[in-house]
Amino acid sequence: MIADILSRLPVKSLLRFKSVCKSWHCMITDSSLGFQALHYDRSQRKPRFLLQWPDFDFRPLEPAGCRYVYNFISIDTEGNMISPIQVKVQEPVKLILPGCYGLVCLATETRIHVFNPSTRHLIALPTDRGEIAGFGIGYLSSAKGHVIVRLNIPRQSRTSLSWKLECSVFTFLPENGGPKWRAVKDGCPYLVEQFSFPAFANETIYWKIDRGKHQALHRHNDFIVSFKISDEKFQTITHPTDWRPETHRQWRSPVRNSTQLVELRGHLYMVETAAFSYVAVWKLTDPGNSMWSKACTIDISKFHPSFVGELQCVKGTEIIFNSFTHLLLYYDEENKTSRKKILPCSAANLTIYCESLTFPATQHV
Repeated sequence: MIADILSRLPVKSLLRFKSVCKSWHCMITDSSLGFQALHYDRSQRKPRFLLQWPDFDFRPLEPAGCRYVYNFISIDTEGNMISPIQVKVQEPVKLILPGCYGLVCLATETRIHVFNPSTRHLIALPTDRGEIAGFGIGYLSSAKGHVIVRLNIPRQSRTSLSWKLECSVFTFLPENGGPKWRAVKDGCPYLVEQFSFPAFANETIYWKIDRGKHQALHRHNDFIVSFKISDEKFQTITHPTDWRPETHRQWRSPVRNSTQLVELRGHLYMVETAAFSYVAVWKLTDPGNSMWSKACTIDISKFHPSFVGELQCVKGTEIIFNSFTHLLLYYDEENKTSRKKILPCSAANLTIYCESLTFPATQHV
């Protein structure tokens, strides 16, 4: 009964309640007891957004070596502010991945930071040799732990794009002297879009292939590379339609606009915005055979182009998009209606996450 009640509370309250008694401390902090999983399961019904302010503070004389201070606010799906959040890193952040089981990844040129917006824990993963060609975060339920996957361009293939990308996996468990990157035997078959958003669904990380750098694919409509973290195997998935490029310029995107990979309702979805006239949403029903089903098509011709950005999440029957302005756009699939919500700064700097107590490190922001 106590666990059921406490699992409905926000993380901020639970961090204070750890001090009530030893039994509560053990229940809240021990992931093996199942409380953290129960809490996260309920948190998924109330996702949150990290909204990044458009500027940051540059502090070259920071004593601890943290030169960049990024300010965020946490908001709910209706745009209401919950709390401010500050993150300090040593390099400019180039990409922030959507949350995975409560954690988000912040990528710089040379390293990956793992951050829990709820507990304020932050860790910078140790650097590894080679240029980062892509990365992703996943969660392995059998091990009750996160997996960070990094793709590197092999040194001997910097001038040859025919080589596979090297793959390494980061484990937070002490092995052979401490946490480290572990090489995976099989390499990634294609270059992936380096700083585009991968998606995680069904214990698999999905990246878009960088088609602009591949004029010869194994299959003409190969579009996605997947990595199943349980067996550490790569696979390629074709585009939902039998698309063939007519010219070299069409290799990068079959819709000549935006194509997004996103996890919705526990599955991988592909979202295509075509010439600001419609949004097509596809669901991957059979990854092994590259089978897709059309989830819906949304007519956006009546919206201003800057109103429709990336799809963020689903709330009931509503699909929530960010924008290139100060707006969130809500589209109701059943009623075919839309509404807008004004935000304090640009919605383009938006990252979704769910509250979680999970974190493998002890460093606080």
